[in-house]
Amino acid sequence: MTKVSNTLIFTLLVWLTAFSSSSQADRLLDRVVAVVNEQIVLQSELETRTRETAQELMSQNIPVNNLQELQSKVLDNIILEILQKQRAQQLGLKVSDEEINEQLIQIATQNKMSLLTLRNRLNAEMPNGFVTLRNKIQQKLLIQKLRQQEVISRTLVTEEEINNYLQRSRLDSSRFEYRLRHILITLPESATETQRLEAKEQINDLAQRLNSGESFSQLAVRYSKGSKALTGGDLGWLKQSQIPTFFADALDGLEPGQVSQVISSPSGFHLIKLVEERDANRQLVAQYHLHRFIILSDNATQQSEVPMDIQQIVADTRSLDEFKQLATRFADIPAEVNQNSDLGWKTLEELPFGLKQSLLELAPNQIAEPIASEQGWVLFFLEEVRNFDINKANEQQQAIQAIRMRKANETFDIWLRRLRDEAFVDIRL
Repeated sequence: MTKVSNTLIFTLLVWLTAFSSSSQADRLLDRVVAVVNEQIVLQSELETRTRETAQELMSQNIPVNNLQELQSKVLDNIILEILQKQRAQQLGLKVSDEEINEQLIQIATQNKMSLLTLRNRLNAEMPNGFVTLRNKIQQKLLIQKLRQQEVISRTLVTEEEINNYLQRSRLDSSRFEYRLRHILITLPESATETQRLEAKEQINDLAQRLNSGESFSQLAVRYSKGSKALTGGDLGWLKQSQIPTFFADALDGLEPGQVSQVISSPSGFHLIKLVEERDANRQLVAQYHLHRFIILSDNATQQSEVPMDIQQIVADTRSLDEFKQLATRFADIPAEVNQNSDLGWKTLEELPFGLKQSLLELAPNQIAEPIASEQGWVLFFLEEVRNFDINKANEQQQAIQAIRMRKANETFDIWLRRLRDEAFVDIRL
């Protein structure tokens, strides 16, 4: 059976409790606790949300000492959510099925299951559990779009602020980054001479074994007492300012693939391996120029295999022109479904999980294996691949976004309160 993360399990339990409580409340006489413009908030909704919040706080070991005070804060949050949704509707903001599906795929991937398995698991936990999740994701994305349009995009950033930000960034970071592996043989506090000799003998033995060609990562897992031992001693990518000072001299002069001499420190004896190094100001990533076509189907995610007719389409499509002709072949599909078929350049991180592995095995001018979605079968055609210096291209844009986010965070609460002040809110607790 697929194991589900603790976070998802907790979320499911919260939703299950909320659903059961609201179902019981619907059978009882409910009452209005607040009116927000023309929308009402019911007692049952407030009680459910309060219960959810209390459970979340308890899961973080935060005690709830005053339930009435908590309920008042929860009601305030509900009111603000309603006001934001109402404002989004006024602006005509919408969340597409594709955006929701991308979030669902991420959740399924994080919990090592397919989208179909996730849906079945949620529906087994509570009636319409999958629909409940979709609705929560839709609300979250809608509010994010509203904040982007109403606050973040309207936050002005001056040329001077951008230049100052970039200058500080370049001063704060070394040009190069290093990926290291680490083996540590610890010493107890107030170690005796015998203990030091035993530890030194062990680290020297490991150094000899590494020189003989044994795997650094395997020896780290077996013998290292460092915090990253179970990952093969992998310390990840470190800037020069992040590298422990007693490693600095040993690292100087090492070539990728080489292991240092034994390093002594107050915590014990160390060996480090320089796995690779890179220019932090130049980060080449693979980008894929993709085109997409969706063949509508109401049961694609329920099928265990790709239908023969879809497989034949993949086999027959050998060029971008043939791929574009699918629009003519399936003229009965509404135009808006495939109106944005040219996706442009995308990195792997920007793509659905099910497509990533296929792309690594594709050459340009090839079509990927179909992916089942809630809409139907999704076909992707790879036109071209390139290496792209993402740091250089995004440096100024990242600066603008970072400055905007910092300034927007300072004004967001003010915008929310202004939204509330301009609305009709009648609390009847």
